Amino acid sequence: MTLPTPPLEGYWFDYPDQSPALKRTGTQVTLANAVPPWMVVEQALSTITIGSHWPGKLWRVQVTVLGDMSGLVAKPGYWRAAALELLEELPLSVLFGPHGVAVFDICSAITSLSRAQAEALASNVDEAAASAYGRAWMQWAHSRGDKRSMHADEWCGTLATSSGPDKQRSPIHSGFLLIHTLVWQRAKDIDGDDAFSQYEEDGETEVVLKPLWRDACNAMLYAAMAQGAPQCVSEADAAELNRAWSGVFSSPAL
Repeated sequence: MTLPTPPLEGYWFDYPDQSPALKRTGTQVTLANAVPPWMVVEQALSTITIGSHWPGKLWRVQVTVLGDMSGLVAKPGYWRAAALELLEELPLSVLFGPHGVAVFDICSAITSLSRAQAEALASNVDEAAASAYGRAWMQWAHSRGDKRSMHADEWCGTLATSSGPDKQRSPIHSGFLLIHTLVWQRAKDIDGDDAFSQYEEDGETEVVLKPLWRDACNAMLYAAMAQGAPQCVSEADAAELNRAWSGVFSSPAL
């Protein structure tokens, strides 16, 4: 007797700039041509990376036609799909964990951030917030069995890491990566190339945010840690992490 194959159900992030390579009929989404790039259906919400595509839509889906799965490691955690069925639209906040609504609100604020707000965020970052952010990362990593003997300060600039067999990237999944990307985009929208600095190292050119935007970005990252991962943050550290955010977004609009 052959047992029935369980349905391949997972999560698919539908980009806001919809590709002409996709054919949509009702709840069916199909590649116009069954060739790469495939639609990627993640088996867990925690492993979805959004990149620069935001806000988009998040769906629980069933893979109806698999793409080519050759050349992948065993149990990659996702399927390549040539066709899928949309089962249920999910709120975007679930991308960021149990406290994802707070992280979603921070991401939404970035997309309409003014320069005055960025300046206020940058000037109000608590000097102890970077260490508090590092301690929260260390707490999360240790809670997942990460035994690396890293000091909290070594975690200060972290946006994502690999910790544990489930491939989670952070306490708020891809939230820190998305915040950094959104601030980068907003800085470019407002200040153009003047938002960035370039420097040479080992013959390579690196582009970084200038101090104003770097500090505004840090303020957003710190608030996301405090609000999105309270289980990793002490009460005292939460106050330091939230100080810049609360000072700007709990005050009259700038």
